[in-house]
Amino acid sequence: MKQVNKTMGNHFEEELCELLAEQGFWAHNLAQNQVGQPSDVLAVRDNIAVLIDCKVCSNNRFPLSRIEPNQEAAMTMWEAQGNEHCYFAMKLNDGQIYMIHFDELCLRQLYGQGSITESEFPEYKTFQEWLEEMNVYRNREPIENP
Repeated sequence: MKQVNKTMGNHFEEELCELLAEQGFWAHNLAQNQVGQPSDVLAVRDNIAVLIDCKVCSNNRFPLSRIEPNQEAAMTMWEAQGNEHCYFAMKLNDGQIYMIHFDELCLRQLYGQGSITESEFPEYKTFQEWLEEMNVYRNREPIENP
C-alpha cells in the first residue's frame, strides 16, 4: 500500500510541475533520495519563489499528522529566510487540487484540529484560485534597487 501511495504521489508531483510550467512558472520536482527531501516542488515566476509539498488525499481527507517533521522544519526555515510562499498542494479523488498555505495548517494544529475533511476543503483556494492570486504579483510595478 505504501508503494502505491508513493507512486500516486510521484505522479502528482510531475502533474503539478506541468501545470505550473503551463502557467509560466519554472517548476522543479525535487527528486527523491535515500534520506528524503523536505518538500516536493520548487516553483519560481517573476522573482517569486514558492515551496510546495504535494499530498494525494485518496480518502478526501488530510490528517495533519501527515506533515512530517522535516517538512515542517523546512517550511519554517523557508519563511524565516524571508520567503512568503510555502504551500501544500492537496489532490482529491475527483482531481481537484487545493493549495493550502503552510501557515493555515499550523493554525489548524494550534487549535487542535487534527485533519481537513472533505467538506472543509472548499474553505481553501483551488489551484485555479491560487493561480489568480499569484497573477496579482505579475501586475505590480517592479521595485527598483536604490
